[in-house]
Amino acid sequence: MTSTHAPVSVFREIKDANRVTPGRHILGVVNFTTDCLAPTIDDGHPSASVHITGSAEEAFAEVWTSERPVTAGSRGSLVYAEDGEFLFCAAHIPESAEYVDATEAVYTAALALVEDLGYRGIFRIWHYISRLNQTNPSGLEVYREFCIGRARVLERYGITGDMPAATAIGSHGGGIVIYFLAARGATQVNIDNPRQVSPYYYPNRYSPKSPNFARVTYLRPDGGAEQFYVSGTAGILGHRTMHLGDVEQQCRLALANIAHVVGAANLSGYDIEPGNTLKDLDNIKVYVRRRADIDKVQRICREEFAESADVVFLNADICRSDLLVEVEGIVAREEATGARPWEALPAAQQPDWRANPAHPRVMDWLSAAEPLVGPEEIADLRGQLAEVAGGSARVLQLGDCAESFYESTPDQTALRITALDRLADRFGARTEGPVVAVGRLGGQYAKPRSDEFETVDGVALPAFRGHLINAEAGSAEARRHDPRRMVWAYHFSDEVQAALRAHRARPGGIVRFGPWSSHDALVMDYIGSLVRTDPATGDRFLSSTHFPWIGERTGDPDEAQVALLSLVVNPVAAKIGPRATPESVLRLCAVLDPNRQPGRLTLIVRMGHTVIDTALPPIVAAVRAAGHPVIWMSDPMHGNTVRLPSGVKTRYLDDLVAEATGFAKVLDDHRVHFGGLHLETAAYEVTECVGGVVRGEADLAGNYTSLCDPRMTFDQAAELIDRVF
Repeated sequence: MTSTHAPVSVFREIKDANRVTPGRHILGVVNFTTDCLAPTIDDGHPSASVHITGSAEEAFAEVWTSERPVTAGSRGSLVYAEDGEFLFCAAHIPESAEYVDATEAVYTAALALVEDLGYRGIFRIWHYISRLNQTNPSGLEVYREFCIGRARVLERYGITGDMPAATAIGSHGGGIVIYFLAARGATQVNIDNPRQVSPYYYPNRYSPKSPNFARVTYLRPDGGAEQFYVSGTAGILGHRTMHLGDVEQQCRLALANIAHVVGAANLSGYDIEPGNTLKDLDNIKVYVRRRADIDKVQRICREEFAESADVVFLNADICRSDLLVEVEGIVAREEATGARPWEALPAAQQPDWRANPAHPRVMDWLSAAEPLVGPEEIADLRGQLAEVAGGSARVLQLGDCAESFYESTPDQTALRITALDRLADRFGARTEGPVVAVGRLGGQYAKPRSDEFETVDGVALPAFRGHLINAEAGSAEARRHDPRRMVWAYHFSDEVQAALRAHRARPGGIVRFGPWSSHDALVMDYIGSLVRTDPATGDRFLSSTHFPWIGERTGDPDEAQVALLSLVVNPVAAKIGPRATPESVLRLCAVLDPNRQPGRLTLIVRMGHTVIDTALPPIVAAVRAAGHPVIWMSDPMHGNTVRLPSGVKTRYLDDLVAEATGFAKVLDDHRVHFGGLHLETAAYEVTECVGGVVRGEADLAGNYTSLCDPRMTFDQAAELIDRVF
């Protein structure tokens, strides 16, 4: 399904205005600062400046981004950028003693541009007007002159009462700055508030020509997320200003007006559901006429808005001299229809627990739970992995085959992080470069299995699939799939993520990056419930881990796991086994890395030491020729597992070294960077793999504790690194 997501905005420090999430493109930047400059094309996008802050320390940038590549241009005094579906445009009218004609000229040019470029209409517009409430030589207030010039154009175009959401606010100097957004094909509904007279029908005492705007514009792109653009809203009932001189009461009324216009009762009249609340409002600007009132307004707003909401407070004049505060913002919903397309797709290796009466309750709980990882962390990791893709760093990803609830304790987590650090230092020393350290921890509680059942003491039982799904004890009750375990896995993961976060804040050694978390994106009920939307960008992200991967058994591009990972901005990885072909791998790359972004996709090769020299070369050649800047990692573990006559599974260190060495040779032959290693290791001494201190199969009984597949010790992993590098 092709979706068309509307542009999203975020407030940033001006110095960071050009920093965007990988895969997004800047559509336009508006700097709210201490001067007003004519809009320009800057680094390939429009940039405008509004003089509205009192100091450089208060300055910020409003950055609009798109998921599609952007083309910028200019026409006369207009600068613009478009992505094929949406248009951003900015204009400036210099300081003047008369604004009617200049406003008419700019609006005429703007509407002509929208029409000529094939956009159906404007859906949000902002005006920042210096000396807003002052009188010009004509005897008219500047704001009223502006309304007259604007109305001339709208009347000429036959636009009477159906204009979109708008803001008109006083700036501190520099004339008038106008910027707007237009859409080509999205559904647009302009919404009024029954508590207030439509601005088009305001009495003439407010202006000879009405301001003409909607209280809210609803936008629904084809298959994309719904947006509600809330106009600058003040303490007005009907058409009258209420609570004269009382900024707190005006603020509360403005918020009540917004709550009503975006609420269920009002939206039902437009066949839009469900309703919204003030907690859904984001990207909020609050304009306060008197600087001394800002603290009062902040206290009220902070009580009403969500803690995560992005809010700025600005000292500015408002369109009526008796209005003391005005509020605007955006409600961005996830897609209302088809929002979770993976749910309609088949998914391999899923637990059988839908009939459990706890399942609906657990799903609701997970869907409302806080993210375990944040979008800023994910963006940091993607940036670091982009360096790996570029050949200037490597990745070391390691940890347990399957994490254990029993070992998700602070002391055990500290041991695993320490082992990861030490081996990453060893890896960095051997490769003479920085290493991105990633643990198989903080969520690796589920495993795919080759067989549905296994025999325990002569009894056929459902296979153990990891503590997220069932228990390892040899009874039918223990092996029953229990959805409540997802909640337990969430809580254990949260504790591990907190430990990782604290560790990242400490100064490192050779390891410059991490440690980060990763897990197999296996159980759809769990990962699907933990997909979240970044309020700053509108991007989806998987909040259960930083770096999800899909296994060989779940890597079908037509199934749910791949579909979900294709829709999130996390860096993702895919296991590539001996059955893979150049065609199948290219199809997977096309789905997971359509924009060919460094750091987005990692291919983890796990073929077996006997076949890698023949199976891998055509795949590497095909991916390289297709231009996908993937990270190539070697997993020498999973293709080299053997089961002894006793039933015990093991791996031989020599086989692991042979696969990693063969992997290195293939990449070297194709002049491709060896991106890293993916290993299964224990944080303490075990006897599960043969080699080094575990001299033979007879030694395996000494301390074999893995819940699933055999792991290397620290010394065995260090030996592998030394022998390969």
